[in-house]
Amino acid sequence: MPSFSPGEIDEIDRLWRSLPVSHMWTGWAAAGEHPETVWIFRTLTHWRRFPLTRTETGYALSDDRGNLFQEAATLEELLSAVETVPQQAAASQD
Repeated sequence: MPSFSPGEIDEIDRLWRSLPVSHMWTGWAAAGEHPETVWIFRTLTHWRRFPLTRTETGYALSDDRGNLFQEAATLEELLSAVETVPQQAAASQD
């Protein structure tokens, strides 16, 4: 699996910082200089995290269970997919 370059990490950070504070994409995290996975954090009903990985032709975003959700050629296109992942059902309040 290809790893993220420092430039791609900078682009992820730029995309995230360009969003309004109230946006559902609440943050991201990566470990190391050339990470193979970047975690995207989202909140909508419940906190969720999604693994973002590189592919030979672009990027892939999986759901919080690790199932491939979407692939795209650019980070901007793929990271907008964070909004389209269905929200979890609200927990019952007994």
